Amino acid sequence: MKIKRLLEQSKVEKDVENAYRAAILASKPQAEVTSPHGTDGYAKWATGAASVRLLLEAKYDLDFKSRLPICNTLGQCLLYLKRFEQAGEGPLPNVLLVGDKNECFVLSTAAVKGFLDLPLDWSVAPSKGDPMLTRALVEGLNILPYVYDVDGNFDFNEVIAKVEVLAEGSQHTIKANPTNIGAIFIYWRDRVFQDSALTAVEQVDVYLRCLFQPSDVYLHPSKLGVLVVPGYPEGVRVNPEQYRSFFNHFEQGYKPSEIEAFYAGKDRLVEDDARRRQGAFFTPDLWVAEAHKSLEKVLGVNWKDECIVWDPACGTGNLTRDYTFKDLILSTAERPDVEVIKGQGYNPGAATFQYDFLNPDGAISMFFEEGQRNEIPDAVHDRLKAAATGGKRLVFLMNPPYGTANNAGTKEGDSKAGIALTAVNADMARAKMGACRQQLYAQFLYQSSTLARDYGFKKHTVAAFSVPTFLASGSYKPFRDWWYSHYECKDAWLFQASHFSDVSGRWGISFTVWSEGETNSGSVVPFTLKDEQDFRVVAIGQKGVYNSDDRAASDWVREPTKGLKGEDAPQMSSGLRVKGVGVGAFVPGSLGYMLSNSNSIQHNQTVVGLFSGPCSAGHGLSVLPGESFRRAVALYAARKLVPETWVTQKDEYLVPTPASQPDYERWVDDCHIYALLHNGNNCTAMRDVSYGNRKWQIHNHFFWLTRDVALQLLDTPKTPTPYRDCKAHPSKDVFGKPVESSPDPYLASVLATWSLDLSQEAQDVLAQLDALWKASLPFREAYAAGKPELHLMAWDAGVYQLKHLWRDLFPSEWADLQVAFKRLAEKLKPGVYEHGFLIR
Repeated sequence: MKIKRLLEQSKVEKDVENAYRAAILASKPQAEVTSPHGTDGYAKWATGAASVRLLLEAKYDLDFKSRLPICNTLGQCLLYLKRFEQAGEGPLPNVLLVGDKNECFVLSTAAVKGFLDLPLDWSVAPSKGDPMLTRALVEGLNILPYVYDVDGNFDFNEVIAKVEVLAEGSQHTIKANPTNIGAIFIYWRDRVFQDSALTAVEQVDVYLRCLFQPSDVYLHPSKLGVLVVPGYPEGVRVNPEQYRSFFNHFEQGYKPSEIEAFYAGKDRLVEDDARRRQGAFFTPDLWVAEAHKSLEKVLGVNWKDECIVWDPACGTGNLTRDYTFKDLILSTAERPDVEVIKGQGYNPGAATFQYDFLNPDGAISMFFEEGQRNEIPDAVHDRLKAAATGGKRLVFLMNPPYGTANNAGTKEGDSKAGIALTAVNADMARAKMGACRQQLYAQFLYQSSTLARDYGFKKHTVAAFSVPTFLASGSYKPFRDWWYSHYECKDAWLFQASHFSDVSGRWGISFTVWSEGETNSGSVVPFTLKDEQDFRVVAIGQKGVYNSDDRAASDWVREPTKGLKGEDAPQMSSGLRVKGVGVGAFVPGSLGYMLSNSNSIQHNQTVVGLFSGPCSAGHGLSVLPGESFRRAVALYAARKLVPETWVTQKDEYLVPTPASQPDYERWVDDCHIYALLHNGNNCTAMRDVSYGNRKWQIHNHFFWLTRDVALQLLDTPKTPTPYRDCKAHPSKDVFGKPVESSPDPYLASVLATWSLDLSQEAQDVLAQLDALWKASLPFREAYAAGKPELHLMAWDAGVYQLKHLWRDLFPSEWADLQVAFKRLAEKLKPGVYEHGFLIR
């Protein structure tokens, strides 16, 4: 969600305030948000039979896990409430939202309203607070609010839902169930427990007693922070405030049958917690349950009885152990996992055995000792043959490793050398599946299909957790063509990877269900976006996942230079740094170089940029005058305007297909100015650069003033050096050849001929840029003397160089220019989708 990104970027309290105000309006567009009495925000909207009147108080970086900061902040809220009361302008705010950079909480005004009657000096400025009011809250506040962590699992819609419940005067608590009890335990363990002497078994025991025996477990009346628990004579150390808060949010007291079911799974909680702490591969129960619902929707309610089911990467049976199957096969390459499944009695009746799925038919496996054979047991072999002959459906249900050459589970991109060099990898190479065969989850998908075919199953289903890359990335095209010719997607959903323990929230995990059939190669596969709210899975939107096969923007932008031979030139690793060696090649007559690695949103911020010479890393293209330049600025803008989220990370850029060609051309015109000011534009001007035993003159073709205009403006007593440089160095390519026989930077010549139809926003940016450039001229030589590494004496020094001078000596003007640039960016952003670069 956008609020997480805004809060991460916050530098001061005002940034936090703006983030929460924006989040309120995004969640409730109908809300009226004002700032009466100097508050950080007052939002009103209707909900059901009630009306939300929300008072916002923003903080930058407080610790709301302890009582004092909470009470101090609530004291400030009360001072604002008193102003509302004294003004007599209607009913008071009925809910308080305290939003911090890292945490937030909500509280009903009713919980603190009584403090408004205290005999205090209520004229104190709320921003300063009142120590006496804070002390009163510390002593008299009955219960601390439930605090939400702004982390990978944070969902502001969940906060808004709690706000609306409080506004209605309701008390909403969450009830434990077999699906969410593990997640609730993690919250308990991290916030409530303070007793390091407890073993994992004891922690789970105390946790369950607190849930199910609330009359027998209580905070000691005189020993602060000691929980009285039968069987623990010294008591158990807890955070008393968090203990009360926990049970204000989670329900206590359950039916005997429910308690029996929970205690039957107690060992599971212990084991799963230990595995999480060790970083082991683990699929949270909530998402396992969702996968089973998905299969029930596709295959019918009796699928567990009617199908033969195989989890070939079962770990400790996490995907199956809470469910009963008539015909189940569990295999894993790890011998200890097999022992856990059998020792704990998971899935009795299942065929459970050690088997390296990716090294079948007796191939050498690193998981087996020398002399041991990696084979499917005869009994399982016979079971599969009989099921195929009997017309049963084979269902592969799995959560295989996701990363390249990684067998650790969910941490995408982690690598273990040699792991991917399996027998299946070799099979995929022979089938010409391309580089994607290095991905272990692709190998699992491929081998699942191979085994189903080898055993003669006419009906089979592959249901797998994975990253959705195989549906989108160009590197998967051979695999995708083959997969789509055999399968049709029956169900698909996507959720944020941070729902797995200790996994980055940057990317998404998909669950897809495939059965026999075909899929059109250009299909957009519909996904449901899912999230966790109050320890249950909810749908939060829709998303189309597509590929760029034969229509990739990364190929389109290279078409004007296709077949042209590049030459060696100064290898630039940044705007002002030239490396001794590199792999970039530069076509003579080029204006610059566009680094454009990959073709997805995932790589926009790190491997997309503009340079005056070849990028030393390669993975880019020379940019020529004309159509090449227009395509480059268009794709550059398209890649920089759209931020990466877990929902969009794998989206591929397409050849633009605008509904209106004139609108598209005007959009591209504005992209010239956007690219000029964007901080990923590394284009610079440098003189006498040493590279390859010679001196080079680097010109900046992203400079916006013509040489004649620059000469006129530089003809002052304060700027003799850049004036002389302008006389001596008309614009050329990096090899010293004129570009289109013009002495002007290419962008300047385009602007000078009025060939760009610029919007008012783009014109405003250009006008402010001109004004700032001119205003800074008298200071340029003096500033440059102290920073020779910036090459500011080059007349066509770019924004990449000049921004140092402007930030230091003209901070307000530079800030104003950034505001104008952001307005232009907001105008351009919708065009990325409207003109077909991306599909929503």
